[in-house]
Amino acid sequence: MNSSWRVVVFLGLVILCHSRRAKACNGGYEMIVHSIENCAGEGQIVTIDPKSTVTLMEDCKVKSKATARTVGFKTAMMDVTITKNGLPVLKETVDICANLEEASGNKEAAEIITMFGVPDHCPVAASEIRTDESQTYSLEKYKQHLLVAQGRSIIDVLVKHDKGESCFKIDMEVTSPNLIG
Repeated sequence: MNSSWRVVVFLGLVILCHSRRAKACNGGYEMIVHSIENCAGEGQIVTIDPKSTVTLMEDCKVKSKATARTVGFKTAMMDVTITKNGLPVLKETVDICANLEEASGNKEAAEIITMFGVPDHCPVAASEIRTDESQTYSLEKYKQHLLVAQGRSIIDVLVKHDKGESCFKIDMEVTSPNLIG
């Protein structure tokens, strides 16, 4: 999976939801989403229900109960900046529509797209996407990255569509388990 697609998958999991505070995965790592803000104003193309949730479970699986709405779009160029503990760690531009097309040939990406009900191509019609907690996705293969992920991160996302913009500001934190008995 190329790095652009990994960014899209990561943001997809985080953007869809606010997280419940949960100790889980690999000995008690905790993921806390402090806030998700829709920041493009009244005309935002994609919006996320602030009551949406995602839960990281003890077995390194995630489940979500989320609602996202779109008025539809033909293009989606995403600029994402991730700042961790006050230092910029990633700045990338991703063509979401091109990544959706590439994802159709990637089993792992297709599984995530199907699970979360994300459209698999552009143009995207006006729609509402809802997830429920009956489906889970395993993060088992990524748990070795939790040590690197620990700390507070601010994720700024600006997506430019043919019809306007979508903007999200995500404040999240990964804390490590107390290794001292």
